[in-house]
Amino acid sequence: MRLFLVCAAAAILIGCGGKFADVAKYAGNFGEKAPSEAQMIEALKTALTDGAADAAAKLSQSGGYDKSALYRIPLPPEADTIVKNAKLISGGERLIDDTITRINAAAETAAKEAAPIFAKAIADMTITDAIGILKGGDSAATDYLRRQTSGALKAAFAPKLDAALAKPIVAGVSAQTAWNTLTSGYNKAANSIAGKLAKLEPVKTSINDYALDKALAALFNEAAIAEAKVRADPLSSGKAIVQKVFEYAKNTLNK
Repeated sequence: MRLFLVCAAAAILIGCGGKFADVAKYAGNFGEKAPSEAQMIEALKTALTDGAADAAAKLSQSGGYDKSALYRIPLPPEADTIVKNAKLISGGERLIDDTITRINAAAETAAKEAAPIFAKAIADMTITDAIGILKGGDSAATDYLRRQTSGALKAAFAPKLDAALAKPIVAGVSAQTAWNTLTSGYNKAANSIAGKLAKLEPVKTSINDYALDKALAALFNEAAIAEAKVRADPLSSGKAIVQKVFEYAKNTLNK
């Protein structure tokens, strides 16, 4: 039986007032005392904290976004027409590549803020929250983190991401400057008589808002992957409390 489904069954026992009494009767089969409610909550919090920290660490490392086929942040869809018409801008193709590189480097810098925010949300988790996660679906833990941390992550990410976007990275040019140069050059062509005749649309997208949304989407997706791993294999955790409590629940309730 999969980990979280097993734990959900244990949580139902708690909700019915059993306090693991029904589980404890199997304790003799394993020669150890049944885990307490506190131990089970500690195990859940530990597993979530480790998974969230791993997600933040993976994305905040050099190349966490830029070298990822899954998370690399491209230019906004509104810029597709710029890419197709790069020849209209002096050095357009190189500028496009440089802009994308800088955007991803900025996201990697901002991702360093995620781990402590996730940790606080998990530390503040109530027993009711924990049981809801245990009884929930495959993404219940990630959904909880999204509900509890989105506001704080945006507040923490935005200034960091803005500062990273404004910081010169290569040859004294920042991602923000590169984007503004890229779009202003294109918009000048789009607003010209020739551009209007060609029905080119000016680009008004905020690179800051776009990068923020993409950076957070990747973070929660990576957290979901970590959650799935814990659900499938509790022994993958290096923490004894996670292994002991979750494996005990799985083995006991499978009897």
